Amino acid sequence: MNIKKTFLYQFLRENYLKLQVAINPEKEVDRCYYPHFNKHVNLKKPHNLIEKIYWMELHSDTSMWTLCADKYRVREYISNLGLLDYMPKLYGHWDKVNEIDFNQLPDSFVIKANNGCATVKVVPDKSKINLRALRKELKRWLILPYGWMHAQIHYTRIKPCILAEELLHNDYLELSPKSLVDFKVYCINGEPQFIWVAYNRVNMHVHVQCFDTNWNPKPEYARNSMSHYVYDKNDMVVNKPVCLDEMMDIARKISKQFPQVRTDFYVVNGRPVIGELTFTQGYGFLKEEVYDRMGEMIDLSKVKKQN
Repeated sequence: MNIKKTFLYQFLRENYLKLQVAINPEKEVDRCYYPHFNKHVNLKKPHNLIEKIYWMELHSDTSMWTLCADKYRVREYISNLGLLDYMPKLYGHWDKVNEIDFNQLPDSFVIKANNGCATVKVVPDKSKINLRALRKELKRWLILPYGWMHAQIHYTRIKPCILAEELLHNDYLELSPKSLVDFKVYCINGEPQFIWVAYNRVNMHVHVQCFDTNWNPKPEYARNSMSHYVYDKNDMVVNKPVCLDEMMDIARKISKQFPQVRTDFYVVNGRPVIGELTFTQGYGFLKEEVYDRMGEMIDLSKVKKQN
């Protein structure tokens, strides 16, 4: 048994790191940063995108990050933009697992925690799941702290809950039978910069490609040293979505008030569907010059500081 994958280990690790962040947040940021860039983070004069994200995490008002990273409460923000129809249908949300009446849910659905990563269960056929085991897993999700491991402090302010959404149709089933295709749109100052496409995801292993906003392949953006993804070098493995322009317009509206944010989309029946918003994107996936270029576009003097 891999002890690092046990619930007890993860619970104790997150609580230990919570203490470390409270004692010395800059040191914890450096712990997260150094393995990806082989150098220490510069928070006094942040330059690249990741340094500026961490600077904002520690020194700016990230209350909207907390709201929008919450997979349930982000609907409030999306609704205010008039974009709620682009989100998956919501079947319900619950603060406690014993409040969930599975009889009221449809035969197929997706159930997830509103915080965290990989805390999601796809249920294609409700009659075939072990409800007792599922309830046990959901309770663990609600108990497990999230955000301290990578000094993503805005996540730690999310009040945990469980939500159930519709199971989305896979428009790219032939290309990606293992998972939906995930179109991750990186935006700086309200403008899309490029799209990171992830597909055939199995646990933490995933196939990826990178495109500019006109769907020109950009393999030169990606690092080749990440062990858990496979960069497909064929130019057009993923076909251009028929709704690409619509997707970019939605990303602009969502990102308008943020220095940086990544909006994740799916394509369902030729239409973009909003997955989630992420403010602390996976570090080290891109080459350093890409992080440098995006970082140079962010003016921290215009960022609202903490009260």
